[in-house]
Amino acid sequence: MQKQKTTQFYTIILLATFVCYALYVVLFGTLSTTMMDFYSIGTSAQGIFTMVGSIGGIAAALFCALLGERFFKPRIVAFGVLILGIATTLVGFAPPYLIVCVCALLSGIGYTVIDVMGQATVTEYFPDKTKTLLPMVQIFFGAGTMIGPIMMAAMLSPGDSHSFVNPFLFVGILSLAVTLVYTLSLKKATPELSKVDLTSIAQNAKENPAEIFKSPKSWVILLGCGLFSCFTTATAAWYPAFFSTVRGFSVEMAALMLTLYYVGTLAMRLLGPFIFRKLQPQRVYVLFSIISIVCMFGAVNIASAPIAMVLTALGGAFCALNVVSVVMISTALFPTRKASATSLAVFAFNIGGMVAPALIGALAETSGLQLPLNVFIAVFAVSVAVMAALCAKCKKELADA
Repeated sequence: MQKQKTTQFYTIILLATFVCYALYVVLFGTLSTTMMDFYSIGTSAQGIFTMVGSIGGIAAALFCALLGERFFKPRIVAFGVLILGIATTLVGFAPPYLIVCVCALLSGIGYTVIDVMGQATVTEYFPDKTKTLLPMVQIFFGAGTMIGPIMMAAMLSPGDSHSFVNPFLFVGILSLAVTLVYTLSLKKATPELSKVDLTSIAQNAKENPAEIFKSPKSWVILLGCGLFSCFTTATAAWYPAFFSTVRGFSVEMAALMLTLYYVGTLAMRLLGPFIFRKLQPQRVYVLFSIISIVCMFGAVNIASAPIAMVLTALGGAFCALNVVSVVMISTALFPTRKASATSLAVFAFNIGGMVAPALIGALAETSGLQLPLNVFIAVFAVSVAVMAALCAKCKKELADA
């Protein structure tokens, strides 16, 4: 009984690391206009923060894909939260622009390690609870992204652009505190976790570190998920700025729009464990995404604020299960390389983060934000077509996904 309580407490703190990750993800989008005022930069330069974070994320995802199976994954998660905490705290001291870029790079490494190794920890050390815990990961992440924008906006002082440091200090210090508690809980849970025998997987990974990338299926997953991630990272980075600059919303109301998007995601993720008992992940990805695309197109193009609010929440809801669906699809297609398979979704997420926000920032300087956001909603539609084709091709392998 005591051992069970120890592992349960560990899983709760593991889920808390995803809250830290989520709070960080919404920082640059929520604080975009405030940071642009403080650093006297345009949308292109603001988009660079997300881009360099994604570059760090790509490097970390590649490391996890090639070498992640060799390590005790729960311990690597602790390093990820620590790096995220240190880098985010440093931004809280309002360093020069280039230093913020370096911190964003390091944060990208940190949150990607949390993402890949945290989800791999769930699938490998708690295999009988995967269909419950993976949606729970998304629920905790969704909770962080939902409360983040409003919380960050509340920490700002009207008319004081320097106040952007307050949210960064909060997230950084919180991450460092979670690192401490996580390390202590892991120390107690290690004897139980060590009973899981992953020797053969580690040996295979050592002999064939790039095995997963030899399969065309992995590249199709990267393409499909990467296109979807272009949409999600563009939304996180520029959605509040769109409603602030194009629709004339206040900073608080613009932040609320992003919060509504994440309210929808959290609501759907709460239903995730029940949905996945009824529908296979490939069906969830394709069918739910189509609804999300229609809703987001309406939210961006209909001038009515109440309608945009409702459609935003629905748009967030119906794409909320896409990442966990991709993880389930990937681990079903590559059952002996779960860390590598998990890294595909995260790798794709960071590719999207590297390309989309900076590209939208550059386009926005000549065309405004509405056209680029519509373009990336169309990109989301292409991702659905790609994933639908993959799932049709691998129907037999995914029968029990």
